[in-house]
Amino acid sequence: MTDPETPATDRHGLEVLPLAQCLALLRSRPLGRLAYLDGGQPTVVPVNHLVQGNNVVLRSLSGGKLDAAIIGQPVAFQLDDHDPSRGTGWSVLVRGRAELLDDHDEVVRLAAELDSWAIDDPAEGTWVRIVSDEISGRRLARHD
Repeated sequence: MTDPETPATDRHGLEVLPLAQCLALLRSRPLGRLAYLDGGQPTVVPVNHLVQGNNVVLRSLSGGKLDAAIIGQPVAFQLDDHDPSRGTGWSVLVRGRAELLDDHDEVVRLAAELDSWAIDDPAEGTWVRIVSDEISGRRLARHD
């Protein structure tokens, strides 16, 4: 019988994070990384994001390669943090597909919430939602 107070671990001994904790961690940092295929080549770019339910929302520059590459395609979003002095860290991975957000009222609301580091004009850019198929998280804690 397993102890309910003992966190689950993966085959490498990393703590497996429950969904609620993964979502809280996704909300805790403004900048993550989006992974997608661009012309058959893997590409990873930093993006500001919001969490909407179990999905991630972001904005890219309009007309960029990102738009054409990801709409309707499988993508991944990853966010992590670490403390090298303590030997601890965590990582959350969202896998899903990207869809265009074009509902005007929703875009206006999201623009008020998202602090984009790369796009100054809230009306500029293409809004994308990553509809999650899978959300997983791991935590590393050094055992001294």
